[in-house]
Parts: sequence; C-alpha cells; structure tokens
Amino acid sequence: MTDLKRINLAITVSVFLLVVITVLAVSKGAVEIHLLEMTAVERDILFYVRIPRVLLAGLVGASLVLSGTLFQYVMKNPLADSFTTGVSASSAMGAVVAIMLGFGAILPLFALAGGLTGLLAVYKISSVRGRVQPITMLLAGIVISTFASAVISLMKFMSDDAVSSIIFWLMGGFQSASLGKVMILAGVLLISFLVIRKDYLSLDIICFDDTTASSSGVNVARLRRKAFFIAALLTAFSVGYAGIIGFVGLVVPHVVRLLKYVKAAELIPLSLLCGAFFMILNDLIARTVLSGGQELPVGIITSSIGGIFFLYLLIKRKKELFYFD
Repeated sequence: MTDLKRINLAITVSVFLLVVITVLAVSKGAVEIHLLEMTAVERDILFYVRIPRVLLAGLVGASLVLSGTLFQYVMKNPLADSFTTGVSASSAMGAVVAIMLGFGAILPLFALAGGLTGLLAVYKISSVRGRVQPITMLLAGIVISTFASAVISLMKFMSDDAVSSIIFWLMGGFQSASLGKVMILAGVLLISFLVIRKDYLSLDIICFDDTTASSSGVNVARLRRKAFFIAALLTAFSVGYAGIIGFVGLVVPHVVRLLKYVKAAELIPLSLLCGAFFMILNDLIARTVLSGGQELPVGIITSSIGGIFFLYLLIKRKKELFYFD
C-alpha cells in the first residue's frame, strides 16, 4: 500500500470513528435521547445542550493536540505540550484573574496574555545560545506551572465568593458550552491549521537541527515564533472555554506516531481527528460513568490517562532526554 493510500485510509477511518462517537455522545447522558423519536424537551436538550457541548469538546481536543504537536516539533522534545511547558497553568492564571475582576466576557484574552507570558518565560529560561535544551525546558515548565498554581491558590484564598466556581472550572469540563464559543474556537482552529499547513515541510526539517534547517532555507527563528504563538493561542482559548485539561496534546500525537505517521503532512491532520475523538470520548465517559446524573470533571480523566502515559515516555525515552557529557 502506498503512503498516500495509507494516510487516506487512516483519515477515512478516523472520520468514521469521529462521526460514530459524536452521534453516541449527543444521544447518551443523564437524559437518553432517541434521535429518531424525540420529544420537545429532548429536542431542546439536543440542540441547546448536547450538540454545543460535544462540538466544543471535539474542538478543544483538536486544538490542544495541534498545540502539543507544534510544541514537540519546535522544541524537539517528545514530552513538550501545553501542560508540561507551563502554558496551560499560565493561561489558567490569566483566566482566574478575569473571573475575579468580573471580565468573564473577555476571559480568553486574559488567558492568552497569561499563556504567552508563561511561554516566553519558559523559552527564555530553556534557551542557550538560541537552542532549546529539553531537560531545562521541562524544569522551566514545572517552575512556571508551580508559580502560576501558587498565584491561583492565592487568588482563591482572597476571593471567597468565586472560589467554588474557580475550583470547578480548573478541573476542566464543558458545562458552559454554547454555539457562540463553538464558532469562535472553530474559527481560531481553522485559521491556525491553514497558517501552519504551509509549513509542513519546514516542521519536518527542523526536527534535525537548526543549522541544517537554516541551510535548507528555513527561517528557524520565524517558524519557531509562529508555532509558539499559534500553540499558545489555541491553548488559551481551550483553557478559557474548558478550564485545564492536561496531557491531551502529549498523548494523542504519540499514539499517532506509534502508528508510523511521522511526517507533518500525515501527523497533524490525523492527530486533529484523533484529538477530537479522544476528547469527545472522555467527555462521554465523564457524563455517564457516575450514577444519578452526576458528572466527573473531564480534566481528571485526561490527567489520569496522561500521567500514566507521561511516566511511560519518561522511562522509555530517558536516554534521549537525560544525558550527561
């Protein structure tokens, strides 16, 4: 089977699975909806609750996966994503500031400001003569995440009125989904995908080293800045609309790579579809795993899966990530 037929088959299968999980997710929940025989109440639940929620879950999953994939490319680090680089925590810090100040309408802008600030700090700390050091990047991400978490804890302590909503929001979930948020995030994701789509070959080339990439005509600094900004933008909107949902951008691209889809032109489109599928599946589990209509925060599920996978990667790839002269 040729590479083109192989990737086309993989995308077709992924689209089919995405459609199946979407139909399943909009019909299952505290109230089971029979799509062919709906009552007026079920119709309202479907169009005003389930569909916006499922679509937002899929878009957030795809956004976090694209963000994580870009971080892994430009940092040349298999453990890089919005969570491990501290961008998620920084974005959450900005979003919590917006909640405290009563600026919920422009919460994603605060999240973007926080995410870009955290990303800039991590990049500056981990860069040595223009080259990003993998282990330093991870440590810097931990430092920034810890600092952002401390600031968030301080703001929760100082804001008794909003502390419950802040805590629930930080766990991650799609309870506040709306068609407006779906359209905005869909636009951000589509533009980001179209912008980075032109750089597939450049992303593959910078996997070697900066010198080789520069000699091949790639403007490494410009590409890195573009990728960092797009990754932070997608993370900020995802955090702003769904709270902190960790490790999605780490797990999904690696699973796709394990299936031998490593070129950017194959990895990115397939990872986006798989990311959407993965997030919708996790949200479905969160809504149905508990009895009595109770709901488990999605962030708990993804962090549990991602934490185990992160540990697996650390053990398997430690010779590549930790080295001493």
